[in-house]
This record gives sequence, C-alpha cells and structure tokens, in this order.
Amino acid sequence: MGITERRAREREQRRADILEAAWAVATELGWASFSVERAAARAELGRATVYGYFESLDALVAALSEQALRELSARVADAPSLVEALDAPLRYSQASPAGFALLFQSPAVDARAAFSNPRLDEVRREARKIVGALRRRVSRNRATLPEDAADAEAFLTGIALAGATIPELRTNTPLRRRWQDFCLTPPADEDER
Repeated sequence: MGITERRAREREQRRADILEAAWAVATELGWASFSVERAAARAELGRATVYGYFESLDALVAALSEQALRELSARVADAPSLVEALDAPLRYSQASPAGFALLFQSPAVDARAAFSNPRLDEVRREARKIVGALRRRVSRNRATLPEDAADAEAFLTGIALAGATIPELRTNTPLRRRWQDFCLTPPADEDER
C-alpha cells in the first residue's frame, strides 16, 4: 500500500471518528446544545481539524443527516414484513434518538441555520418518502389506502411515525399493532366507507 492510499484511509477513519463523536454529543446533549466545538472536544481534536473535514456546522449536520437517512432506509428495506417495516421508524428512534430527531424534528426546535437549510430539508423529505413508500407492501396485504399517491404516502408516514412518537404506542406493542390494523384494515362493508 502506498502513501496516498494510507493517507486516504487515515482521512476516512478520522472523518468517521468525527461523525461518531458528533453522534455522541447529539445523543448526550441534544441538538439544541450541539456544536462543532463540542464534537471536536469529544473526538479529542482541534476545532480547526474538524473544520478541515466539515467546512461548517451545516456541513457536519448534513453529513449526520445523510448517515441517519441511510440507516433508516436500510431498516425499512430490510424489514421482512409490513409490521416490521411500519415499526422501522420506532426501532430506529430507539436505537438512535438523535438520528430520529434530526430526520423528523421540526426545524422550529432549533432555529439555527444548520437545522433549517435546504439540504437538511431535502433529507427530511426523503426520510418521509422512505416511510411513505411502504404502500407497495400495504397493497399486497389488501389494506385500503387513499387513492392519491401523495395522500397514501402521508397516511403511511402518519401510521409509522405515530408508533415512534406517541408514548403509549411506542411502549405498547399490542396497542401499536391494533393501531396499525385499525388504520390498514378495510371496512367489512363497502357502504361503511
């Protein structure tokens, strides 16, 4: 291995270490207290070193959001059934509360530009699309969804995110399953619609 390859590998490892430290800060202190300086301190690096990898707080938050999106996407894609896919946001919120908050919190929670910029807004829209795209699985289960694709996506996102955000649904699996069944089971009689 040459010097160039070794340096590239070391640079990639340092970038991964910075992201890991940033996640630790976000998890321990929350996004409202998150800063490049705190991430640098956690990584035991100088602030200038972190800025050498991420030119701004916006860039660091964007990298974290893209990493969170990849993980959520993998969880939804790897879910073997509709029930597990609908629970993917809940399981992700339990495994990575900071990642879930970054993807699904309102920008009003933190007014800093890094948390309300177009790049992060696009990642957040993509996260909702991933959850809303469960409609193919739902249709195989013969559940009833709104005919309009955007409405169906919003409906499924609501079902999945309710399980992750409403405390009673979050902690009570039988209740969460009843909620999902209630939302997805077509009425017994077409006239009841």
